[in-house]
Amino acid sequence: MNAGRQPHAELSRSGGLPSGGTPRRSVRSLVLLYLLALLVNGLVAWLVAQPGYTDAYYYFNGGRFIAEGRGLLDPYLWNYVAAPPDLPVPAFAYWQPMPSFLAALGILLFGRSSPFDAAQMVFVLLGAALAPLTYVIAFSSSGERRHALLAGLLAVFSGFYAIYWSLPESFTPFALSGAGALALAGLGRRAPRWWVWLLAGVCAGLGHLTRADGVLLLAVVGFVALLPREGSDKAGRLGGAVLAAIGYLLVMAPWFARNLAAFGRILPSGGINALWLIEYNDLFNYPPDLSPARYFAAGWGTILSGKWAALRGNLASFVGVNNLVFLVPFTLIGLWRRWRESWLLPAALYGVALFAAMTFAFSWPGVRGGWFHSSGALMPFIFSVALVGLDDVLRWVSRRRRTWDFETARRVFGASVVVLAGIVTGFAVLMRVVGLPDLGQVAWNGQGAVYDEIGAVLDALCSVPPDVRVMSNDPPGFYTHTGRGGVPLPNGDEATLLRAADDYRVSFVVVDRNVADPLIGLYLNGPESGRLLLIGTFGSPDDPVYLYRLLEEPVR
Repeated sequence: MNAGRQPHAELSRSGGLPSGGTPRRSVRSLVLLYLLALLVNGLVAWLVAQPGYTDAYYYFNGGRFIAEGRGLLDPYLWNYVAAPPDLPVPAFAYWQPMPSFLAALGILLFGRSSPFDAAQMVFVLLGAALAPLTYVIAFSSSGERRHALLAGLLAVFSGFYAIYWSLPESFTPFALSGAGALALAGLGRRAPRWWVWLLAGVCAGLGHLTRADGVLLLAVVGFVALLPREGSDKAGRLGGAVLAAIGYLLVMAPWFARNLAAFGRILPSGGINALWLIEYNDLFNYPPDLSPARYFAAGWGTILSGKWAALRGNLASFVGVNNLVFLVPFTLIGLWRRWRESWLLPAALYGVALFAAMTFAFSWPGVRGGWFHSSGALMPFIFSVALVGLDDVLRWVSRRRRTWDFETARRVFGASVVVLAGIVTGFAVLMRVVGLPDLGQVAWNGQGAVYDEIGAVLDALCSVPPDVRVMSNDPPGFYTHTGRGGVPLPNGDEATLLRAADDYRVSFVVVDRNVADPLIGLYLNGPESGRLLLIGTFGSPDDPVYLYRLLEEPVR
């Protein structure tokens, strides 16, 4: 065994708790970590009073529709990929439903008077479980309770992720199900019991029900099950893979049946079409034109430029978001020395596969949030391996400097790592949620104010029925604030906008500064067409938002 490396510890047979130390101390640590994470997540949830961006609006609305018995239908589109001919449309043609299922559960359990707060409650409670899960995974890496406790604390103070654990979004359910699948696959290699592989498959299924790329979890779990290991035979390894597939299908088969009924196929085409994006705004091309022929016709210069942008962006996210910057060298050292170990191998394989998929295949969705969302499942492993990598460095230094005491150094540096993580987390919340430098109000909660204003004007117009359709930059967000469905502004010129608006019988158009390049002239100089009649201007003079009525005939 190499110097400085610790043998991994087995999880206890009784319930997965660390077997080192006393069971009472382990349980107490797990409970305290959960409560501390509950406090941090609850504080963030208390600050956040609205979803804040398209993904969260979409999942929250889906939860409301389910809780209200309205089924799996959307009164809007958020992109034009595989655009249907009319509204409403079957929900979850691009994203997966689990976050909305959990949001619906929260609304049903905790009351409908404040549905967003109720939806958040479930995610606050579930998100807090990441800290004790990280504790268990970290203990399996080194067999040391100290490592496990520090890793659990890093999961509590997880930097930018702390903003998102409490939102009705895919972050929390995917991190839990993904980390669970990878941890169980590692346990299956050390203690090959049938139920371990079955549960790993169930977790992979939950991951796929949460995110479309979650199918990678099943591929990794199956691959790990088939890898040769000491004391295994071919039949036993194949049996593990089959059990994982059975567990996966127990979760996903009902959803496949729903998709078959709604879309005519078990997996909608919306997600896979993202392979052919030349730029991110291609999601809003109208009519939709994503295809391999168009993609390769753009030329290798354009294609490789997109891959390079994704590589730079995802590497920056790995450094700054996944590793909070200062953990990077320790994570890399720990990975280099331990990636073959059973507890880490599934996560290492998944990390490589996910990074490749989000960089070289689904480049634009990957760099615009795909890697950030899905790599949350790696956070318990990153924190665990970073801490053992830190010990490797401290042990190496202490052997070369007699003035260094290894035990003292690891206590000081271990505490310092947690303090730094707390500072980074606090700064992230202040910057992204509260909004620096003005601490007098929560900036996050003001993002939908202009939609509230526009909704009030539409309500005041007696001639506007409640089901009128509106074209905007964020149809799910516009619906949350106004109750009115619609379609997104297209990635095209004014003529394209009018065509999409006519096809979907849109009556009003909301134009803000976040338009595609061909619509910049409309935003800055007003419409060329007489069919767009200005109703009002909203927001600030520096950032105006325009509401237009779409007329059937141009104004003469």
